[in-house]
Amino acid sequence: MDDDTQDLCALWREGSLATGWAMPDDWWTPAVEQAIKAVNRGHGLTRACMALGDARARAGVGIAEGMTDLAALFRLFGSANPPLAALRSFATGWAEAGFAPIGELRCEDPLTGLVSVAYLRTRLAEIYREGTARRHCLVVVTVTVADTWERVAALLHVAALLREVFPLGDTLVRLGHGRAAALTTRPRTRRLRDAGVVEVVALPDRYRDALATLSLWT
Repeated sequence: MDDDTQDLCALWREGSLATGWAMPDDWWTPAVEQAIKAVNRGHGLTRACMALGDARARAGVGIAEGMTDLAALFRLFGSANPPLAALRSFATGWAEAGFAPIGELRCEDPLTGLVSVAYLRTRLAEIYREGTARRHCLVVVTVTVADTWERVAALLHVAALLREVFPLGDTLVRLGHGRAAALTTRPRTRRLRDAGVVEVVALPDRYRDALATLSLWT
């Protein structure tokens, strides 16, 4: 990525976060760079916006949040709103990916077999729609070893422990930075304490606040 594109990428991300993007570490994707170059050069916009919509859907980002993010890009170039063609292309890319067979979407981490953050965001949305958020919490385990290979081994151990401790359908997820978690109604921690630093976090009242909390570990 050249310096100009990198600077625009940083400004776009900053603008998107300011207007509601909830997961800072999930923002960048190769389609971001493609979209910046298309808007900057004035051609290839349809393909770039479609690719961005596809990438956002596959990451579990809702179409409204994705379009707000797209608008932040166009504001960098002096447009109050994205042109209709850009919005249409983004929506097409998002819809085609969003309604793809579930097996084609990113829902499981290939290393640990735990679900992805994108899946957890979807599960949280379901819980808040059901009105059961107050019954749930996140049990977060952070691996503290510094060596890369030892950290991988420790994370695999944590994944196996989570399956043993929460065997009855709780959502088990790999977060970022050597972390894994269980979304559960039963905050069991005793067997996990020797595997890393364990935190039990109650879900906040609002879904948006839950996503902001989740971003602390991704």
